[in-house]
Amino acid sequence: MLDTTNEMIQKQREIFFLKTSSERFLICSETINFGRIMLESSIRQREPEISEIDLKIYIFKRYYESIYSKEELEKIINSMRYYHLHRDEILKS
Repeated sequence: MLDTTNEMIQKQREIFFLKTSSERFLICSETINFGRIMLESSIRQREPEISEIDLKIYIFKRYYESIYSKEELEKIINSMRYYHLHRDEILKS
């Protein structure tokens, strides 16, 4: 749903591009982080007992399932699970 007029979108762009590149980067980073927080919150509401690794996998799939094939996704998810189970050993070496 787009309920913002073209004029207001243009004004927002003008304001955004008056910012320094550092300020724009920070705004974008905060926006991405906010989106992730909202996604995590909605997942936890539906599945309050979800484990840390299952939450990470759910988010990964949500962001990237249209980019990777099913086989590639499975490989990455298996790697994520392996790392989660063995991260202490991996980080020590």
